[in-house]
Amino acid sequence: MPSLSQGLEFTTYTNTGSVQVTFPLYSTSSGTLIYTSTKAKGDGYYGASDGLHTVMYTYDSNFIGTVTMQATLASNPIESDWFNITGTTTEMTEMSPGYDSIDVTVRSDFYNFTGNFVWVRGYVAIESGQVGSVFYNH
Repeated sequence: MPSLSQGLEFTTYTNTGSVQVTFPLYSTSSGTLIYTSTKAKGDGYYGASDGLHTVMYTYDSNFIGTVTMQATLASNPIESDWFNITGTTTEMTEMSPGYDSIDVTVRSDFYNFTGNFVWVRGYVAIESGQVGSVFYNH
């Protein structure tokens, strides 16, 4: 049956099983780094009919990049089976309006989405800063 909120796990350059995704400042790579979480069971996995899901992202004030949720209807998905879920995207740029007028070090966004997805996962494209967590509930 559906579970309580769970933190999606990402494999990063320093650790596996960490929810935190940080742009590696000491890396020689440049540009955007892409991370996907391990898959988590969606409502469709359990045969639930309401398809209601919720996700919350936390990220620091230096974050530049995109965080979104992806889903699949496949039981044993391959990479090409995944698609972005409409209405779950946070995109921050250097020009993004936000929390500049107050001293905020951690920001949060949450989204509700509906679909009888078998599996869901988090997708992070990060140029700088840090994504602290991606919490998911269904």
